[in-house]
Amino acid sequence: MKPDCRQGASWVLTDVSLVVKGHDLDPDTVTSKLDLQPTGTRSPGHSRWGSPADINGEWRLRCDERSTRRFSEQLETILTAVEPHSKDLIELLANDISVTLTIRGYVDNDSQIILTPEEIRRVARLGIPVVFAPSTSER
Repeated sequence: MKPDCRQGASWVLTDVSLVVKGHDLDPDTVTSKLDLQPTGTRSPGHSRWGSPADINGEWRLRCDERSTRRFSEQLETILTAVEPHSKDLIELLANDISVTLTIRGYVDNDSQIILTPEEIRRVARLGIPVVFAPSTSER
């Protein structure tokens, strides 16, 4: 008997982000260090939209369905922007600042997201953690 090798549906409404967070993070400092314009920032302190426990400052470079609905193109956009700054990202990590490549999307029970071997190599060369954040909520 052959194993069941069905492919599940792909994640939908994906977005790929470089996320930099820290309890005393100054987003402007990150912008200067990386020489990249963020798509979103938040100064340290309580946010009226976030969890009361999350008081970290945040700097984010995000590519989502407003730019392209294709996950591979979202990943390409972020990798192309941040690869020249990988040493700066490692330096931020060394200074106790959280730096992640975050991949979000909506999923069903058997959903999957596929990265090519080259995409995996490029992500690995950044030297930062990758966070997969699937959502099973209704869209």
